[in-house]
This record gives sequence, structure tokens and C-alpha cells, in this order.
Amino acid sequence: MTKFIHKHKKTIFWIIFIGIILSTFAYFGVSGYVTKDADTVAIVNSVKISYTKYNMNVNKAFSSQREQKKDSELTAEEQKQIRINVLQSMISEEAFSQAANKYRLKVTDDEVIAYLQQIPAFQKNGKFDHKTYFQILQYGLNTTPEEFEESRRTALLTDRLKFIISLLSKVTDSEARSEYLRRNGNMKNWETEKGKFIETLTGEKGNYFFGQWGSQLQQQTQIKEYLSKFEKFQ
Repeated sequence: MTKFIHKHKKTIFWIIFIGIILSTFAYFGVSGYVTKDADTVAIVNSVKISYTKYNMNVNKAFSSQREQKKDSELTAEEQKQIRINVLQSMISEEAFSQAANKYRLKVTDDEVIAYLQQIPAFQKNGKFDHKTYFQILQYGLNTTPEEFEESRRTALLTDRLKFIISLLSKVTDSEARSEYLRRNGNMKNWETEKGKFIETLTGEKGNYFFGQWGSQLQQQTQIKEYLSKFEKFQ
């Protein structure tokens, strides 16, 4: 089992950090000291993020990074960046979760299960294996099924939000022709490359709309960050 976990370590690590848009969602800090909420490291609108949970996620991130670096120790700067990234990720996750609730989007338990069953690292002989799943979570990721499944639910919600927003990104034939000509200078290979080009352009347009929506969400979200209350960075 140890060999199996080691073999799939990199794959498992990226399962946890797969949400690119979540990890890059910007946040702003508000200095201050909250006397009545001693365990609050951040507030997203009215929802509090506890320092205890944040610290647990930081320790997991440290473990994953140390495994990637093998014999090398994390530098002080690397540890600082990991701590900042973890808080960014937690704030982003909460903001997107609130947005999904606002639009009444949900991911059912069955959908989470179906997603987990497709992950090769959790399979044995091509099929999902509960024992392998629990062992990897316990010994490979140092997390519980409840925590892991909730994180996957949030990731699936984000994907659903992105899909809905991408519906606005339909590319017309005229638009595709114009953009193809602009990029290539001629229409010589248009007929043979048309399908692939429209698919690429649709993806680019979808990412643009999603980025615009994310920027709007950022402006509408009230975020207070109190990390400096707990940790002093040099």
C-alpha cells in the first residue's frame, strides 16, 4: 500500500489543488483585531473562516510540498507563500460557494460519488475500491472522507458555475471566420481547421467571461483577513 501511495502521490496532490480559478482568486486584507472571534482568520461576507481549520490545511500543504521536495526542507519564504496561498484558496472557495448558493446550484451526493469513482488513484483493477480510498485519504492525504468529499463538492460547484457562464460564450461562424483571418492572415486552411479553431475560440471566450464574472464577484464580496493577528511574517 505504501508503494501504491508513493506511486500516485503527485496525482493525488493535484486532485487537491486542481481548481486553478480558486487558487488565483484575489482577496484584500483588512487590518484589525477581533476580540470576540479569537479563532477567526478571515470573514467572507458574514461567514467566518476559523484559524484552526486554516492551520490544518496549512499543515497538509506543508506535508504535500515536503513530499514533493523529498530531502529538501521548506524555506521560510516558501512556508510564508504556502500560508498565504492556503488562505487565498479558503477565501476563494467560500466566495464561490456562496455564489453557487445564490444561484441555487447544488451538487448531490451521488454526483460526488460518481466523480470519486472515476479517479484512477482510488481504483483497484479498474474499479473504485473503498479500502484503497480510505487508506489514501488517511495515510496519503492526512484527511477524512468528509473533508475530502466536501472539497470535491465545492470544486464541482465551481465547474458548474463555469459551465453556466460559458454558455454565454457561443461563437458564431462569422465571428470565427473574422478571428481566424486576423490570426492567420488568410483563409487557406479554414475548412480543414474550422472545427478545432471554433472549439479553441469558444474555450477562450468562456474563460474570458468567467474571468469577468470572477472580477465582478470579487468587487461584490466583502472580505476581512486577520492572518497577521496569528502569524507575523518577516
